[in-house]
Amino acid sequence: MPNDSQDAAKPLTVIVFGDFICPYSYIAQDQMDELARNYNVELVWRPHWLHPEVPPEGAQFPRDSAPQERRERTLAWLKEMAPERAESIRFPEKIQCSLFAFEALEFAQDRGLALPFTSAVFDALWVKGMDIGQLATLQAAAAKVGLDPEALEQALLEQKYRKRVYDSLQLARDAGIVRTPTFLLGRYRVVGWHYYEVFQTVMEKQAVLPRTESVPPRRSAN
Repeated sequence: MPNDSQDAAKPLTVIVFGDFICPYSYIAQDQMDELARNYNVELVWRPHWLHPEVPPEGAQFPRDSAPQERRERTLAWLKEMAPERAESIRFPEKIQCSLFAFEALEFAQDRGLALPFTSAVFDALWVKGMDIGQLATLQAAAAKVGLDPEALEQALLEQKYRKRVYDSLQLARDAGIVRTPTFLLGRYRVVGWHYYEVFQTVMEKQAVLPRTESVPPRRSAN
């Protein structure tokens, strides 16, 4: 019978369903980066589109949504949960369109640079205050991680990755993803932002050992 312990050569797939415009997805990078440092996991970011109704140029916040009050509450929460991120965060002045950034992420995925590109896009929005619905912003993020900005522009103009993004969004719906971020860690699902210890517990439940510990040899199927 196969052993429940993770084969040291095979990482556990951890899928993060998020949106670049979600501040909770933004700060979830810290937990996921620490998880990848400490455990043998394959980290994959997948799209969960919060505002598909927003046009490419973005949209103003609804007048009745009290964005300033919500922003202040979110910032207060961030100062408690992620103080280092809160020090440099810049909230956007409008709802930005995520579609092109999702397509650009697929472009980066094909070239093995999805994770650094994800971080670069998050930083462009939440640290530099740039609009990720703009081609120039995505090209700057691409150049930062060693991707070809001109090749990215061509891929976006041709909508080369549009269907792949829509297919991923459908998979998220089929999986019942309704909140951002949502994490799939092997057999377990974690919904919303959580302390790192929650993810550690999920690893333990699946017998995934930290990198500092030796992994027991895999038993024979005989």
